Amino acid sequence: MYHLQLRQFPHNLCRFNLTEAELRLVVEPWAHDHWVELGERKWSPYQAKITILEGPQMPVQQLSMGRGWRNAERSGQDVTERLLVAAKQAPANEPSAPLEAPSAISQPPATGPSSEPTLLADSLGLELLSLLEDASAPLSQAWSLAQARLPDRTASESLALAERAVASLLGRRLIVLVANADGSAAPGVEADAGGAVEGEAIESALRALESWAPGGQPGAIRMRRA
Repeated sequence: MYHLQLRQFPHNLCRFNLTEAELRLVVEPWAHDHWVELGERKWSPYQAKITILEGPQMPVQQLSMGRGWRNAERSGQDVTERLLVAAKQAPANEPSAPLEAPSAISQPPATGPSSEPTLLADSLGLELLSLLEDASAPLSQAWSLAQARLPDRTASESLALAERAVASLLGRRLIVLVANADGSAAPGVEADAGGAVEGEAIESALRALESWAPGGQPGAIRMRRA
């Protein structure tokens, strides 16, 4: 049997006695950097830590009083890395068996115009985090990626999606906004001595069209990892 733990401070969720089919519904989307919905929460591979143990079935009496995970660690083996590597090598859209446990796994975010805005923004946010892994990028890059996801929609709708994704990442303190290398910013947008745009200036920066100009142009704002 498999035992699963997801941790993102201050949240901690455990699932015990999972079959291989049940576990696959978590591991496959996780390995391909998709959000997982479990225990009435959405868990991101970029923010949370996943641990998978393989061991004997845990009887109910060993799961009480919050001792379940400790008992599972004593009798199980950590197989997290092996299972994630195997899942990553499998096709991202490989069908999975129905989940019988009272849990739900999110499907990869859709990219059509009928998709829910929240899922589209979450998906775009993940792509931006990956983009910013090694270097900063202008806000205009977020707009371009949003337009690629909504090819049949207006520029304003793409901009709204980009703004929503960026605002979500800012709210989680995963990224920060910085002024151009020359220190320029749109009218009403102030940056500190280090070039960071903070506090109320963030809202002003996201509202200003100049902030979304291609990198290097006056007033353009850049994103980087926090």
